[in-house]
Amino acid sequence: AIYERFEPKAAEREGRGEKDGTAGSKFNFLADLQSLEDERAALQKAVKKANIVAAVVGTSVGALVARFWGEVAPGVFFGISVYGVVSASLTASKRRNFRLNFKSRIVASIAKSFGLSYDESDGLGTDEFFEIYDCYINEQSSEDMMSGEVQGVRVRFSDFYAAEKVRTKNGTRTDVKFQGVLFVADFHKRLNCEVRVCHKNSRNLRKYGQRANMDDVKFEEFFDVYTTDQVGARYALTPLLMQRLTEVYLRLGSQINAVLREDKIYVAIETWRDNFEPRIDCSLKQDATIALYVDEIGALVGIVSELNLNRKIWSE
Repeated sequence: AIYERFEPKAAEREGRGEKDGTAGSKFNFLADLQSLEDERAALQKAVKKANIVAAVVGTSVGALVARFWGEVAPGVFFGISVYGVVSASLTASKRRNFRLNFKSRIVASIAKSFGLSYDESDGLGTDEFFEIYDCYINEQSSEDMMSGEVQGVRVRFSDFYAAEKVRTKNGTRTDVKFQGVLFVADFHKRLNCEVRVCHKNSRNLRKYGQRANMDDVKFEEFFDVYTTDQVGARYALTPLLMQRLTEVYLRLGSQINAVLREDKIYVAIETWRDNFEPRIDCSLKQDATIALYVDEIGALVGIVSELNLNRKIWSE
């Protein structure tokens, strides 16, 4: 059933070579699912047990602190803090091992099925981030790099997190600027201008040039366009490309922003979560569980087709 669930549909195979897609392929992690499922189930039990132990320890510490201070509030604060530390420490090793095994077997295999290489510890950097955003950050991380060719187009994308740690009177506050996926791909025309497609609800975006009013009413409902060349913006943002960007946004359900510059397109997808991570509360033997990861990566790979990046839509 799982093999059939992920066999590509005819429409999805159309125009996709063996090297660039999943045509005729099987996910080679399926034989490994039982051992991973056993590991997940054991981790889930360990977490429940750790939570019970942490609750007892946290409650005891909280009660002692409350008695010492003569107030309930400090006891509650320390009790919750101890609960979190104890629970996390008791399961840290098992969580780390399961995460590494899941990514090396499941995520890497899904990426390979789409013709991409996968590196769990690598990712896009601040150079790509600052192509789209304009803000101060002093904390960033990037992982889960997937790269390769999709339908003849070179693509790279990864999970990315950027934040500013702000000092306050009571300690520090974290102001998250971006959390989601950064995506970079080639397109077939080198532009002499910059075109920035900005979702109306996104913050901290780099906006060069002047506002350009586009002819697509649906597109204009969600996006503002800024460009250094009004004619160039209309040359790059064809009616089809605007339609495709709108479709990608509506399908992914996350705010997206894009920059077209020189011979690259940069896309930021604001999911506001850590992507490609395993869940311990769902059985891996259920088709729907693995489908979430296949669909997530497939949607990113599909940006190439959605935006027609494999065609010379910027014709001479």
